[in-house]
Amino acid sequence: MLSTCRLSDVAIPEMEAGLELNLDPTGSAIAMVGGDIVITWEAVLGAECYEVARAESRLGRYVSLGTTGGTMFTDNAPNPDRFENYYKITAMSDMNALSARLVSFELQIFGPNVRFYDIRHEDMTDIESEINRIHDTEMFGGVVDGNGRTAEFSNRRYALYFKPGEYRFDRLRVGFYTHLAGLGRVPADTKLYGTIETPPHLLNDNSTCTFWRSIENVEINAGEFLWAVSQAAPIRRMKVNVPAEFDWKGGWASGGFSGDSHFAQTAGSESQQQWYARNCHFVQGLSGVNWNKVMQGCTGQVERSDWDTGGNTSRIDATPVIREKPFLYFADGEYRVFVPALRRDAAGVSWTDADMGPGFSLCIEKDFHVAREGADMVGTINAALAEGRHVFFAPGRYCVNAPIHVRKPGTVVLGTGLATLIPGPENGYGALFIDDVENVTVAGLVLDALHRSTYLLSVGGSDASNDHSAAPTLLADLFLRVGGCREENVHVDVAALINSNDVIGDHFWIWRADHGAGVGWDRNTSRNGLIVTGDRVAIYGLFVEHFHEYQTVWLGENGRMFFFQSETPYDPFYQSIFRSHDGTVDGWAAYKVGNDVHNHLAVGLGVYSVFTRTGFDRARSESMFLENAIEVPHRPGVTVMHANIVEISRGDKDGVRTGIRNIVNGTKNGVGGGIRRAALVSFTNGTATTRHGTETGVQPGDEVFCIPTKLL
Repeated sequence: MLSTCRLSDVAIPEMEAGLELNLDPTGSAIAMVGGDIVITWEAVLGAECYEVARAESRLGRYVSLGTTGGTMFTDNAPNPDRFENYYKITAMSDMNALSARLVSFELQIFGPNVRFYDIRHEDMTDIESEINRIHDTEMFGGVVDGNGRTAEFSNRRYALYFKPGEYRFDRLRVGFYTHLAGLGRVPADTKLYGTIETPPHLLNDNSTCTFWRSIENVEINAGEFLWAVSQAAPIRRMKVNVPAEFDWKGGWASGGFSGDSHFAQTAGSESQQQWYARNCHFVQGLSGVNWNKVMQGCTGQVERSDWDTGGNTSRIDATPVIREKPFLYFADGEYRVFVPALRRDAAGVSWTDADMGPGFSLCIEKDFHVAREGADMVGTINAALAEGRHVFFAPGRYCVNAPIHVRKPGTVVLGTGLATLIPGPENGYGALFIDDVENVTVAGLVLDALHRSTYLLSVGGSDASNDHSAAPTLLADLFLRVGGCREENVHVDVAALINSNDVIGDHFWIWRADHGAGVGWDRNTSRNGLIVTGDRVAIYGLFVEHFHEYQTVWLGENGRMFFFQSETPYDPFYQSIFRSHDGTVDGWAAYKVGNDVHNHLAVGLGVYSVFTRTGFDRARSESMFLENAIEVPHRPGVTVMHANIVEISRGDKDGVRTGIRNIVNGTKNGVGGGIRRAALVSFTNGTATTRHGTETGVQPGDEVFCIPTKLL
């Protein structure tokens, strides 16, 4: 029943003047009842009536449907597609607007920080303005949020989704904790005409702290693709028909990852330290990159491997076993998640302009529990997993007082907008634990340490032994962080444990923070970044940095690792507390393969000396060395190919010397005393091959590894 409150002479924009539009679905509901849509909402104190207006999309033109004195309204003639019904509820008193909120099915399912754009019903000027406002005022590096954190460590998260269509604009800026993606079946369904860019917030066009963002499943057709990033900023499932530049005006950058993408014009970077491209197609090649460029399973114009002639490019013709990351799309009036099929010896992209590629789809509303920040606790999430539902994490930060526990084979856990899992102060275990089951997918998440826990991610317990070779688990775009967010001390024993067999890792950044709040050798503490005990584990694109002991420890058999990037910790107090092998060897290797391993392959490794904050009180620096960047056993089946070390700290200044003495096992090809690079072509069974000849290595002594057993 309509109220006697009449607002027909008041325009909607005037009603909203000075009002902040509430997108939070809490306290409202929307439902289909027959052919009608019924919406309800909480009463607003002092409201005499409510104006109800409708648009076909969130940023569309709202038309008044009428007023009501209650808190329920029935739309008897909604638009046929239920997702094309957005309702603006304006609380009124004495002809003045008190507040305004939106109610829609998309908001009810995904929450306020998943933003959908539809060019059929929205003005591109409004879309461009909103996206750039999010970047400029919330998610750029110098912006400070309500908790006093800069955007680099912000609490806010966004996913920006474009429904299929053509979008023409000047430029869109993508900031921290932001995922920009198309909702088509294939990239060509969502065509963007304009520049996509990631401006750096550091001085001198420096992109080395341009982290935590992603782009996926769109086609770019005009302008430029200026994806000037470093770690944790993946490019996936893209069709890029414009020049792609991975730095900002030639400024320094330390990235990066591109997967399952097609680049029709020039792509590359003059200044990137390293880049890993997996299963991409390059019409004009991948240019530049200074120290370590790995192109695996790529087609088109692909450079040959040239480490034997002093180059830095590794070409690997196929990817042995891979499943691409699942993604959200919209089709036939519903939101779905496409789960690509397993590929073996894969070359090139998994899709065409007309075909998604092999795989299957799941329905968001039928098959998933959609977790929303503030609405979900670990209990609701684990209950959904136990019932056999998949989980889709909307953008937000989820503090869990016990591990999220994946028990069933075939489970998909997918995050968007850099959704973040945090072990709570009472949770001494970790953020996410996966039982020793097959065919699990976990993708698109940040796992963040703010307190004390044993791990952040564990795949299988210490007794994991099942064979999952027919249906391996996939871990994709997982970014693990220890420290940087809060002044209080934090601790994690080991950030990531892979105990199950046959796991596929596809792009990790495992980072003990080197800057931010509460950062110091005795402040944000963690022994190892990654320990692998499972057999037949394959990892593509592994970034692990700054941990107190070995950055990566590999104890499983038949492991394969393609592309590794690591920096030493910046801040050991003294050399005497930064020694391995019972205090007899300076430093801890960045990449350590256990002495009992008989078969292992690692290709494309870069380890960098960055001892920039040594000394107890930082008033006086201390000399610091890493004896070996890599340690492996001397066996015919253990091979390291294309490895390099670089000195990028002080080297030798004012009597303080830093560096890395050997690439692998005492092979006498070290760096120190200024910015320098040294490289080897291969190391097998105790012999290193460089472009200048061979060198015999020294078998590392036995080491006792402390693997956490407190898992669940």
